[in-house]
Amino acid sequence: MDEAYIRRWREDVAACLDLLLPGFDVRFGYPPGRHTIGGPAGEEELASLAGTRLPGDLLEWYGHVREVSLPDIGNGYFLHEPGLVARREVTAARGRFTADVVVFASDGGGTLFAVDALTGSPVYRLPAGEIVAGVYRSDDPRFDVVAENLTGFLDRLRDTVEVFATMGVAGSL
Repeated sequence: MDEAYIRRWREDVAACLDLLLPGFDVRFGYPPGRHTIGGPAGEEELASLAGTRLPGDLLEWYGHVREVSLPDIGNGYFLHEPGLVARREVTAARGRFTADVVVFASDGGGTLFAVDALTGSPVYRLPAGEIVAGVYRSDDPRFDVVAENLTGFLDRLRDTVEVFATMGVAGSL
């Protein structure tokens, strides 16, 4: 992941939101929530991540985008700000897959998205499940790999936003 990719991703998603938001309330029958693609994380926020094992792509992302809030795309999609990621309420996943993880995103339906803490690959979908002492446990078939890496996840999210903006239907990640 590099700065040019992040800039293109921001521009693509912003263009989709520019298409979606005017007339949203007429189209869907309720006003839109606040959709944001934040600027870079601050120095203190990035410093708060120093003691955590965070994959390089996620650190690169936070150097350019602090958080993303897309509350009306399907159930909503949210890429968490560094402070929330640093708290590491879920540190491992067990069940269909076994990995040490970093949760970096969620949807409005209770699903979490996490990358392998050591390598940054793959990205896992963690549907609502049991979390005890930081360990997520589930044999749910929706507990699955959704992308090879963070870039693949971001590509899928961008595509989901584009489909929702043009057709009004959101797929799931």
